[in-house]
Amino acid sequence: MKTRFLIFSLFISAMTFAQTPGQFVQANSKDKLVEDRMEYIRSIKNFVGSIFWSGFSGENFPNTIVYFADSTSYFINPQPKMKEQVSTYSVLENEYNWNIWRMYMPLDTVPYVIETQFQLNPKSEKHYINYKTPVLFISSPELTQKRDKNVNSTQDWAIPVLHQLFRQYQYSNDAMLTYAIRLYDERKMIELDSLQGIYRNVTAYNDTLQKENELLKKAYAATSFDEEKSLVELFLKARANRYKQYYKDKNTWVSAPEGFWEKLEGTCMLMETELIENFQQAPTSSTLAQNDPMYKQDYVAPTLDINKYTDLNDKTPYAGITGFNMLRLLIKNKVQFKENFFSYASLSLDMQLKYFYKIK
Repeated sequence: MKTRFLIFSLFISAMTFAQTPGQFVQANSKDKLVEDRMEYIRSIKNFVGSIFWSGFSGENFPNTIVYFADSTSYFINPQPKMKEQVSTYSVLENEYNWNIWRMYMPLDTVPYVIETQFQLNPKSEKHYINYKTPVLFISSPELTQKRDKNVNSTQDWAIPVLHQLFRQYQYSNDAMLTYAIRLYDERKMIELDSLQGIYRNVTAYNDTLQKENELLKKAYAATSFDEEKSLVELFLKARANRYKQYYKDKNTWVSAPEGFWEKLEGTCMLMETELIENFQQAPTSSTLAQNDPMYKQDYVAPTLDINKYTDLNDKTPYAGITGFNMLRLLIKNKVQFKENFFSYASLSLDMQLKYFYKIK
């Protein structure tokens, strides 16, 4: 469920069976379930926008969503240029006024995925639907449940989907996508899971990050501004030393990609906590209650375990954790980080802390 820069390995045109391209068809019961689930996701998206990030609200999704259900895939809000990569599809009539394409594929090609992906290799432009376009690929709740024992309902499935939908919203901003592509073009990008691999496998890197994160947590808990500033100053010094040491050892700077992922993943995690805390007030779906076997009418959201978002561990991307803790500090001090989030795409969270505390 982490975002990576990678090739989505399925050539969409190669995995469809023959049917009339662009033919309008009425939705069957399986199609209708997909449509209703995506309407439920849209309603939660707008709910999250109302409580967390206003720009996230709106009638449309940020970009194209590809939904996999057994031997069928659905393109919700497909871009016109995708017709060049998709040779055969049907256009579904639907009550939500969306543009939805349906296509069939061999069962064994259906992946398990909840991930926003885009491809940057120019050679892929003619073949891949996500060339410089953030596409959210999601498996159905049924397919997701086969791989994730924590997903026992449509509502459980909705939480990671919203996490990645918010990532797609971030990438759909021109400034953010341009900055990401620049890092890639300049060979400065390190993928989120690759950074996590460094954290797991380089002892000194791991140890220093543990200290950095503890300093952030202590700063958040500090009861005086002076104590808080002193702890943040120690955090920034420890971080600068880690960057220098890793460059000395590996001839690689991690500062730019780390700052990028802390900003994006940290805000996704922050959004996720807001959603979990307020899920009982989120919109419900009477339609899914009647027609979706995985929708639980008596659903109770999981109790928010804040340690899952503040404490480093091997599974959760460390950049999300440190980003989350820096965001808590900015929020504690009422720093309006959302106002320049996109317009200053390269402005990292640690630099915002440095500017706020006036640390030299």
